[in-house]
Amino acid sequence: MRSIVTATLLGLLAAQSSYAFAEFQPSSAAAAAANNGVRPSSATFTPPRRQQHGGGGTARTSAALHMTGGQQAPPPELKPPPALYDGAVAAGIAKGKGSWSKIFKLGIVAGAHIGFGSYLAISVGGNCPGIAAANPGLQKIILGAFGLPFGLIMTLVSGAELFTGNTALVGASYMEGKSTKSELAKSWIASYAGNFVGSLLLAYLAYTSGTLAASPGSVAIATAKATLPFQQAFVRGILCNWLVCMAVYMASGCSSMIGKMTAVWFPISAFVALGLEHSVANMFMTPLGIMRGAEITIGQFLTGNLLPVTLGNIVGGMLCVMGPYGSTFGGWFKKKKDD
Repeated sequence: MRSIVTATLLGLLAAQSSYAFAEFQPSSAAAAAANNGVRPSSATFTPPRRQQHGGGGTARTSAALHMTGGQQAPPPELKPPPALYDGAVAAGIAKGKGSWSKIFKLGIVAGAHIGFGSYLAISVGGNCPGIAAANPGLQKIILGAFGLPFGLIMTLVSGAELFTGNTALVGASYMEGKSTKSELAKSWIASYAGNFVGSLLLAYLAYTSGTLAASPGSVAIATAKATLPFQQAFVRGILCNWLVCMAVYMASGCSSMIGKMTAVWFPISAFVALGLEHSVANMFMTPLGIMRGAEITIGQFLTGNLLPVTLGNIVGGMLCVMGPYGSTFGGWFKKKKDD
């Protein structure tokens, strides 16, 4: 084995020496002059022609890239914090530029997606009373892990318009002076209205499908939400959208699908397990509970739950999430210097 390695090294050295000798050989004219006893001038020698060996560093870099299977390095798995914030602001600018009809239609899609997530959560985690009685913590984890995370993943990957996410993204672009008040209002109002329509549509379809059978989960969840005191609903809305917008914020900086899924799964399952309040999810859960017999009036739903939760979601998304990053990496609350 040692002899093989020694022979290989000697061969490489010999090849390198041969290359160097050939590269710095004098030209034929210089050789003839030397044979006749004439000292060659500096112009007699031919300079090394490194371009013949692949064009120097650029060619070697291209060859190395070719050997690795691509022409450019892959994007980073996760953007660094300043770039993450800049990307979120850019997303907010784009969302604010959308038309009313575009935002509304994509809002319907997002409402349906979140409705599907809530539908699954009620069907699984909301339908295991035995586990809830014996181990309530485990039941909460099941309720959170199976349902709403996949609804938000569908929303983010498909480019749908979710009101709670727009409170952070378009809110940040507005605070940076890159979106107008009218664009902010358009984004929030159109996405909220679309989310409501999509949620109600899916609630009706879920009700008429008969898949929930006699499960009391939807009625119990809707009743608990509608009877919350205003202040509790407001604070739960803040805490909820703090987690939801962190999921949206982190997922926007991930370049791979698995990265986006990971960024979404943990915060979303956490907010559900903690019993926090999401306005768009409530647009599905409470009407579904009413359809299935919950003794809740429309007024209780709208003013007793949806209103305080919506206000809390705005505070949680725009201030609790984007405020610290905007004041650190952006221009929030900073006076502009005169040019």
